[in-house]
Amino acid sequence: MKTISLLSLCTAAWSHALPHSDKARIVRSRAFDRDVDLYANWPSYDDLPLDASYPTKAAWGVWGADDELGALNHITNDTIVAASSEIQLGLAMPLNLQLDMPGPPPNPARKPLQHLFQPGDGYTDDVVVMNTQVSTQFDGLRHFPYSTNNSVDTYQWYNDLIPSYNDVIGPSPSETLGIQVAAQKGIAVRGVLFDWAGWMDSQNKTFDAFSPTSITTDELDAVAAWQGLPEDWSRAGDMLVLRTGWVRQYQTLNETGDVLLPIGAGTWIGMEASEQSLRWLWEKKLSLVGADNPAFESTPFNRTIHGETRSLHQIFIGGWGQNIVEFLDLEALTEKLHQLGRSTFFLTIQNLNIVSGIASPPNALAII
Repeated sequence: MKTISLLSLCTAAWSHALPHSDKARIVRSRAFDRDVDLYANWPSYDDLPLDASYPTKAAWGVWGADDELGALNHITNDTIVAASSEIQLGLAMPLNLQLDMPGPPPNPARKPLQHLFQPGDGYTDDVVVMNTQVSTQFDGLRHFPYSTNNSVDTYQWYNDLIPSYNDVIGPSPSETLGIQVAAQKGIAVRGVLFDWAGWMDSQNKTFDAFSPTSITTDELDAVAAWQGLPEDWSRAGDMLVLRTGWVRQYQTLNETGDVLLPIGAGTWIGMEASEQSLRWLWEKKLSLVGADNPAFESTPFNRTIHGETRSLHQIFIGGWGQNIVEFLDLEALTEKLHQLGRSTFFLTIQNLNIVSGIASPPNALAII
């Protein structure tokens, strides 16, 4: 017989008495009760935002008014146990570029890695100085706020938890939404690879990854069918991993091409920033998303969504509390998965535990 806890009984009673927005606010507390459906009162995409005063399609309050984990709440003990079934060969495959790649960084405002050696008496240390937004990177929830005019006066972070920009970059920054929150969560998920680049190759279609090519949800549905994924491929807590072909194209550059690459910064391939993309992604209850390109979405960030100039970065990070992993090296993993006729794998991420941090190398590891 299923045991019904006092918490589940109380929450069920409250849910009948509360309006929809308040029901969403108790979802996180229910996550700790294994006998309760975490998504019984899950808002649809059309329900967002829960309050008309919130920014475009914000999911503020869905996991609780004080929540700092956002979409990582989709990762539970049960989802991790289920994801572990993807380990069949025991083959571990790191998904991280070298810390000095791409070099120089495509965004010329970001300084490249500095690696120094510090000799000691009978030992040697090394010192690494880097911008966490170069090489393979995990975007934390302090990285990208909502903004209507790119002015700090209009910045709004996830759940409206940070009062001002000074709390992010000031001499005594707050710890709220720092990268340490994700680092201490522990990220272990089922990764689902969408090999858009391979699908394009299969049709003998050419594309330029160093252009603002937008990948649509219709194309991703076609990729899923090509890979043999079922229509209901997603499970709550999954990470969508998109192979755009950016890293593959980057690896064909010679030294001159590396140096000239930053000239074209700001125009990259990626997922289309659109209403259709947001709806498609929200309903899948993903814990995070990632890709082999510089931003997951196509750039520049100049799309109009609900009458505002918005990016997926703003709505994911500032609105949904959904982290983004960029510059993943998916080449070896993709080849192996195709050999095995698979699209899914076990994936772990362990960020640097930096209080008040903005981003981190993800130390991403796929195990199949």
